[in-house]
Amino acid sequence: MDPGDFDRSRRRISRGFQGLPGRGELWFSPRPASGFPGDRRSTDVQETSPLLEDLRRRLTRAFQWAMQRRASRRAQEAAAAALEEQSRERVEVALAGLRAELVEMHFQNHQLARTLLDLNMKVQQLKKECELGFTSDSQSPKDNAANSE
Repeated sequence: MDPGDFDRSRRRISRGFQGLPGRGELWFSPRPASGFPGDRRSTDVQETSPLLEDLRRRLTRAFQWAMQRRASRRAQEAAAAALEEQSRERVEVALAGLRAELVEMHFQNHQLARTLLDLNMKVQQLKKECELGFTSDSQSPKDNAANSE
């Protein structure tokens, strides 16, 4: 089998199954440049058929619609991103306020603890003074004389 045999067999297959997808060729073979006798279709490249014009209009509209939708989607994404950024900023401001309040509460907690400890010490001192005052009052001069002897 020489290399020319392969070419000949390929041409035979291509001729036998023209226009069938997956066989010989993928697309239908193009029409001849000149029309057949009695063929009313124009062969002039400048003129387009209504079918081709309609197809061109539909494709143009579809492309424009897709571009508008894409632009709209981008605008929506940008708006959503801006809203998300604003929400994030609001949350950060709220958190900063809460942190400041927490620091203030911590400071007040320490002040109240000191005050409570001071009050506790004063109560203990007063208790001791009262106990000393009661013990000295309860001892009469006779008891004092007996204790001294």
